[in-house]
Amino acid sequence: MLLIFPPVAKPCEPPAGVALLSAALKEQGLACEVVDANVEGLLYLIQSDIIPTDSWSKRALKNREQILSDLKNPDLYTNMDRYHQRVYDLNKLLSMSVDTKRFKISLSDYSDARLSSVNSTDLLKSALHYRENPFYPFFEAGLRQKVLASASPFIGISLCYLNQALVSFALAGWIRDNFTDKRLVLGGGLVSSWMSRPDYNDPFKDLIDLSIPGEGEQPLLELLGRKNISKRHYVPDYDFVKPDLYLAPGKILPFRASIGCYWSKCNFCPEKAETRAYSSQRASKVVADLTAIDEQYAPDFVHLIDNAVTPAFLKALSTHQFGFKWYGFVRFEREFLDPAFCHGLKQSGCDMLKLGLESGDQSVLDQMNKGTDLNFVSTILKNLHQAGILTFVYLLFGTGYEDEAAAFRTLDYVKAHQDYIDYLNLSVFNLPKFSADAENLETQEFYHGDLSLYLNFTHPLGWDRRRVKHFIDKTVKKQMRVGSAVRKNPAFFSSNHAAFFKLKETITS
Repeated sequence: MLLIFPPVAKPCEPPAGVALLSAALKEQGLACEVVDANVEGLLYLIQSDIIPTDSWSKRALKNREQILSDLKNPDLYTNMDRYHQRVYDLNKLLSMSVDTKRFKISLSDYSDARLSSVNSTDLLKSALHYRENPFYPFFEAGLRQKVLASASPFIGISLCYLNQALVSFALAGWIRDNFTDKRLVLGGGLVSSWMSRPDYNDPFKDLIDLSIPGEGEQPLLELLGRKNISKRHYVPDYDFVKPDLYLAPGKILPFRASIGCYWSKCNFCPEKAETRAYSSQRASKVVADLTAIDEQYAPDFVHLIDNAVTPAFLKALSTHQFGFKWYGFVRFEREFLDPAFCHGLKQSGCDMLKLGLESGDQSVLDQMNKGTDLNFVSTILKNLHQAGILTFVYLLFGTGYEDEAAAFRTLDYVKAHQDYIDYLNLSVFNLPKFSADAENLETQEFYHGDLSLYLNFTHPLGWDRRRVKHFIDKTVKKQMRVGSAVRKNPAFFSSNHAAFFKLKETITS
C-alpha cells in the first residue's frame, strides 16, 4: 500500500500516523511505502523558480541554500534573532512561490481565498480543479512515478490538520483522474473529528472509497485481508525518512506511548466531545520500544506526541538513559514535586516539557475540571527549572468560566513565576461544536461550513472574544515583553523548535 502525508504541516519531523500504519502492515507481511509529501512538497515550492520583487526577496533567494542548511545546523539555535531572520527569509520564499492573490502559504499554514477547508462542497471543488492547486506541479514531478510504481490498488491519504484539507482533496482528485485503477482511503485526525460529528453524512463517498475514523491500523489490515488483528500499539516504521531532509538541527522522530488522554475530564477539550477511548501499554514495554527505535534509527531527538505522558511512563523514563534527547506534553502531576524525579528526567534526556496550565486562577481551573492545583504548579515549575528542563506553558483565555478579573489573575500568576517559564503559548478559547458546554450557551457559527468543528458563543460573563484578544495583544504580550524572562516562541515552528534553544546557563541542584 502507498501512504501519503500531504502538505501543509510543519516540515521539521516526519509524520507519526503513517509510520504506525506502515509498521502494522509490514508486521503482517504486507508491502507498504510511505511518502512524506508535506516536506517534499514544501521544499519543491521553496526551490522552484521564484521571481524576487523586492530587496527582501532578493536577499532570501540569494541565500536560499544557506538558509536551508542553517536550519539544520545546531549552531543556529544559539541565537534567536539570527534564527528568526533565517526562518522569516525562508517563509518569504515559500509565500512567493504561489499566486499570492489567491493563496496564502507559510511553513505552518495554508489557505485559499476561493475555497474553505471546512466546507465539503469546496473540498470537492478542490478535488475537481486540482490543476489550480499550487502543489499540482509537485504531484506530477514528485508523486506520479511513485504512484505508478506501487503495485497495490490502494492509496491512503493521511489528513491530520485543517491546513492539509484543501491540498489533500486536490491530491485525491489528481489520483482519481490520473490513476483510475487505484482506490482511495482517507484517514487521520481531522477525518476522525469530522466523522465524530452526529450529523456527518459522508459527503465524499463519490470521491473517497473508504474513510476511516480513529486509529487506522486494524481497518487497513482488514481491508487488505488480515482479519481479527486486535493489536493497537506498534513501534513506528521510519524507514521512509530521508536523511538531512527536515528543517531541524538533527533527526527528530515522533513516538506515541498512548492513545487518547488518561485524564480526559477537562470540560473545554474538543477530544472529550469525540469520546476517544484511552489505551496505553505497560511502561516497561514502552521503554523497550524506545530502545528499539534508538538502536535502529539513532534519532537525535524523540518527540513524545501523547496527549499527556503518563506518570508511570515518566517514572520509567527517569531511570533510563537513551542516546537521544526527548520532549513532550505532560500534566502538572504530583510526581514533579520531587526534585530528584525532575533531575532523573533530565538525566534520561528530557530537554523540554510542554504543560497545559490554561489559567492562573484556581476557581477557573476547578470549573474546567482541569485537576490542577496552583500551589503544586509553583513548585513544579521551579523544580523543572532547577533540573535544567525547559518549560513551554500553555494558557487558554476566554473560556466560559473566566471573566476579566480572572484573566488578570492569570497574568499576575505568570508574572510571578516568569523566572521558571521559558515559553508561553497564548490561545483564545474555541468552543467545540458538540461539547456539553455548547448545550448551555447561546452560540453562533464560528466558520460557515458543514464540517466546522467550533462555535462562537455569547460569553455568560461578558468576556467576549474581541475583549479577550485585545487583552492578550495589548496587556499580556505588552507586560510580558518588559523585563520578562519568557522567551519569544520560535516563529512558525513554535514548540517543535523550542527545545533546541538551551537554557542560558547550566543549572545545578
